[in-house]
Amino acid sequence: MLLIQEIDLTWHKNERGGQYAQARRQFPKAYPLDGLPAQAGAAVHQLSFCQNRDSLIEASQDIQQSLEPFLLQIGFTREQARREIQQRLSLIKRNRFRLFSCIEDLNLTNLSVRPVPEGCSVSFFYDEHRSGMPCRRGRNQDFQNPGAPLYCKDCLNETAFVLRPGQYGRITWNERRTDYDNGTWYYQLHTLNLFHVSPEQSIKPDIFLAVQPDFEYKQIAVLY
Repeated sequence: MLLIQEIDLTWHKNERGGQYAQARRQFPKAYPLDGLPAQAGAAVHQLSFCQNRDSLIEASQDIQQSLEPFLLQIGFTREQARREIQQRLSLIKRNRFRLFSCIEDLNLTNLSVRPVPEGCSVSFFYDEHRSGMPCRRGRNQDFQNPGAPLYCKDCLNETAFVLRPGQYGRITWNERRTDYDNGTWYYQLHTLNLFHVSPEQSIKPDIFLAVQPDFEYKQIAVLY
């Protein structure tokens, strides 16, 4: 089984530098599982956080604290705002764990996972349809493979690491995105912890905290 913890942190222009950047440097790279997944080929534990000045809070907390005033300001009634908040909280809860029958069914932004004789091969690639800026360019390992989705594409596509059973890897990357509603920039840091759980290994809540990763891969760009 491949167990993945996907951690996203979002901040805006006002938090770009200074003390707010220092707060982000203290942001944890792994968290305990808040539930144990059923047996599957792969499972994704999704956690999302927002930065508000010095505070880094979980997305559900941010929704509860800040969404109602905004909705009321744009014309929602209190009852409409309550329903909208509950719908968003329910969506977060439903997506906390996503189960897949096999690793080939995973659909993660900028990440490709495939089985190999040694275990799981994890590749990082720049997905132009789902990613923000800057574009990542470099060696494309599938550039000359006509059967590959990235055939002849000018983008970064490389193997980050291969996980054998019992091994743990971490991928970290960042991006700048544009808000569809108002056109302002916002920024995201993504951390993906991947643990190839061996058949005889039990999954414990602290599985991503008990040991350090065997492999780390980073794509950290300067975000203007």
